[in-house]
Amino acid sequence: MPKERAHLDLSEDLDLSDFAPVKKEKQRDIDLKVLEKVAEESGFVSRKNKNQRRRKPQSPYTNQLNVKCRVGIKELFQDIGAELAIHDHTAFEEALVALMEKYKFEELLDRYNEIITKK
Repeated sequence: MPKERAHLDLSEDLDLSDFAPVKKEKQRDIDLKVLEKVAEESGFVSRKNKNQRRRKPQSPYTNQLNVKCRVGIKELFQDIGAELAIHDHTAFEEALVALMEKYKFEELLDRYNEIITKK
């Protein structure tokens, strides 16, 4: 047989007024106009006016190419890009162009140029 739970002894004269939320006035130490000016100078733009927002142009790099490689090759490839101060996708395309030029694949080079000039 389960044990009987202990009952809460809440008398009817319980005063809960002490538990009411306290309303505080908002105090602003910083003037909002000064804050907005500093934010704009720092490059932050208000979300209120969407026309002012800076938009990043859409990248032409939308497809992914996942390639298996040997241990260490990925890091080597990324180090090459870092040495050239370019992104991986740019390093990949430059490597393709170098291969096509080395083996004189003129038709493939023409095809590559068509691809990169499309919008």
